[in-house]
Amino acid sequence: MNKPIHHLLLPAALAALLLLPGCFGGRSPSPHLHTLAPATIWDTFASRDLPADAPRIDIAPVTLPRHLDRPQIVILSDATPDAELVPLDQHRWATPLDASIRELLAARLLEKLPSATIDLYPSTTPSTPAAATVTLRILRMEAPLGGSLDLVASWQLSPSDAPRIAHYRALPADASIPSYIRALREAVTLLADDLSAHIAPLLPSPAPSDTTPAPTRRRRAAK
Repeated sequence: MNKPIHHLLLPAALAALLLLPGCFGGRSPSPHLHTLAPATIWDTFASRDLPADAPRIDIAPVTLPRHLDRPQIVILSDATPDAELVPLDQHRWATPLDASIRELLAARLLEKLPSATIDLYPSTTPSTPAAATVTLRILRMEAPLGGSLDLVASWQLSPSDAPRIAHYRALPADASIPSYIRALREAVTLLADDLSAHIAPLLPSPAPSDTTPAPTRRRRAAK
């Protein structure tokens, strides 16, 4: 007697399920986690002795385009570099990209403007006004792997300041993800240098040092 056909199909169906990725204990590879700000960046935030009235620079939250505001690293397709965006599921940001950009800006501004203090999380009701408030909107920040990376941003230094559109370019050393991230880091550093050049004239001149010797006076010789 012939067996029912569903009895014959059952073993084959089970075998096919076992071959599917993720079934019965199979796991997809874990994504690689990357950070835009290098670990050495925190050396810049070491304690410094600044006076209580040191000028303050506030950095407002960075606005990203929707396609970059995600965990995946986003690149441009090699085939259509002006149109197709490719999120890389196996290469993700360990921390949100907007927060890493703020950290890079703050570290670079501390290097360029050592007499100022940087506030990454400005209060809504500060006790004293900031010397400058950086508002940044990223318009574009991607490239094909190994291709020239363009960072286009709109920024202003206070609510009354007219926004500026700036374009920065960096070239990765090769087509690897680490080189791509280093190029992103270089472009953000160029932006920070531009910001520091515009902020510097807004800061008060440093007070003269108390260690400057007082002028000497000649005493009249006694007769």
